[in-house]
Amino acid sequence: EKSRYETSLNLTTKRFLELLSQSPDGVVDLNWAAEVLKVQKRRIYDITNVLEGIHLITKKSKNNIQWLGNQDTVGAPGQHRLLEKELRELQAAERQLDDLIQMCTVQLRLLTEDPANQQYPSRLYICSLTHHTAAYVTCQDLRSIVDPSEQMVMVIKAPPETQLQVADPAEAFQVSVRSTQGPIDVFLC
Repeated sequence: EKSRYETSLNLTTKRFLELLSQSPDGVVDLNWAAEVLKVQKRRIYDITNVLEGIHLITKKSKNNIQWLGNQDTVGAPGQHRLLEKELRELQAAERQLDDLIQMCTVQLRLLTEDPANQQYPSRLYICSLTHHTAAYVTCQDLRSIVDPSEQMVMVIKAPPETQLQVADPAEAFQVSVRSTQGPIDVFLC
């Protein structure tokens, strides 16, 4: 036997609305609905009487009804569940990105504060209010490189909002710079 919940009018109504949402023209045969939902036909009539009373459906013939409401609202509980699931997934992805940004910021700060890295002069500015990071070198920094033959120096002059991507050096050394705000100048030393 079915449980009380499985035969409740609430659950049967939701399942009926899902059937209705799957109908391309919004028309459903009530005999067919009763068979598919495995409920007595009088349960379907209970549902349709209420929906007809609030002008969401109309009788097309003795055993056929048609949805009158907005097609987007029929089956809304199922759609609502899908949207809630998508929202949870997006929130989880956002938390992951926030964690990665925080981890990168900490690692960058540790990298620049490490005394072993002081031989590579650079300036690093981290704005804690906006979480923006800017790295730059001065002309004095470039002049102070002791043995430039063992290092590659790349100078990039670009407008704000420029995107810089560096591939994993283990795979191949690739640098990509993209700007929609203006020209980019790159100098290799």
